[in-house]
Amino acid sequence: MRAVWKGSINFGLVSIPVKAYNATVPKEVRFTLLHSKDGGKIRYRKFCEKCKEDIPDEEIVKGYEIAKNEYVVLTEEELEKIPLKSIKSIDIKRFFDPAELREIYYSDFYYVVPDRGGERAYTLFKYAMRDTNLMGVGKIGMRGRERVVALKWFNEGILLVNLHYVDEIRNPKEIPNWGANFEISDEELELAKRLIMAMKKPLNLEEFKNEYKDALMKLIDAKLAGKEMIVAQDFPTVKSLMDALKESLEIIK
Repeated sequence: MRAVWKGSINFGLVSIPVKAYNATVPKEVRFTLLHSKDGGKIRYRKFCEKCKEDIPDEEIVKGYEIAKNEYVVLTEEELEKIPLKSIKSIDIKRFFDPAELREIYYSDFYYVVPDRGGERAYTLFKYAMRDTNLMGVGKIGMRGRERVVALKWFNEGILLVNLHYVDEIRNPKEIPNWGANFEISDEELELAKRLIMAMKKPLNLEEFKNEYKDALMKLIDAKLAGKEMIVAQDFPTVKSLMDALKESLEIIK
């Protein structure tokens, strides 16, 4: 397994050499795009609009548009010279209560493990965060970007969380009908709260399976066997809000 980042975590005068690995593994079924007439693979071309030719990777550079059709060109060598300390280290700026960090700021997750020589300091750091129940925040340079990250104790190790910058979070008031309020009765509200409390139980994400993936694989197997899979769709009867709440409570009981 290959680490996606290698550097150090620094807090105070303590420096911990570490490696970071992806914490999630995509499990979706992947499709290859094909031409419906002859089954040929559809490929994405890197095509130059000026010379009307496909361009190899070594001839492609990055440009920042400063005006319409005017660009500042930056080479990979120039980008690598940007003086970012975060490319090789995460400097913890402060520690904070996890309750202060709202869920919408969370992005990608990585497992952090000690690199050679960092085992003792790593162990000290993770247990100190566990016992204080605090998270650390700093910045990291990874995959051509500098991100704000949070570090926390997680399941006997350290979890690194990429965070969105504040200006990356869209104001929900920009969304049509956000915060809409409609007239509801006290009885409806009370029934809804009773239903929520009746459905309350400890969270167990293992209960949730990827049913779409399973159904998709059954469809593929059926196609290979030359069979047609018939899916029956059962649409619920439309009920009034009050009737739906009352019947739901009866089912839960």
